Amino acid sequence: MMDIDSLTPTQDERVMAALSHVSALLPFMGVISPIVIWVTQKEKSRYVTFHALQALVYQLMMIVAWFIGMGRYMCSFFSLFLAIPFASSSQTPSSGYPFADIAFLIPFAAFGVIFIGGLVFIVYGVVGAIISFQGKPFRYLLIGDRVERFMLQNQSAGK
Repeated sequence: MMDIDSLTPTQDERVMAALSHVSALLPFMGVISPIVIWVTQKEKSRYVTFHALQALVYQLMMIVAWFIGMGRYMCSFFSLFLAIPFASSSQTPSSGYPFADIAFLIPFAAFGVIFIGGLVFIVYGVVGAIISFQGKPFRYLLIGDRVERFMLQNQSAGK
C-alpha cells in the first residue's frame, strides 16, 4: 500500500486539494465543496480524496465547535439575567456582590473566544490550502492520521 505523503500530485490534483481546504473561508456553505470534490474525485486520485476528506471532517468540526460555542454564549448571556438583581441591590460599587460586575463581562468574553476561534479555524484551513497546493504533505492535527486509516480500511475492504 502506498503512503499518502509519498504521492506526487499533478497540477490539477493540487488545485482540487487546495479548493477543498480553502472553502473553509465560507463557514457552513464551504462544507459543500469538499463533499463535491470527494464524490467526483474519489475514484480518480488518492491525493485529492485524502485532502477532500480531511477538509470535510475539519469543516464539520468547525461547525460543531461553533454550535457548542454559541450554546455556551447563550448560557452565559442568560445567566447574566440572574446577576442583575444582585448588581442592582448594591448601593456602592465596592459593596455587595463583587462577582455581579464580572458576570456582565462573561458574555463578551465568550463571544470573543468564539470570534478568535473562528479566525483560527479559517486561517488553519487557508494554510492547508497553500501547503496542499504546493504539493507538500499536509495533515490537520487529530484528523489527518484518522482520515488516512479510514481510506486504507476502505481500500482493503474494497479488494
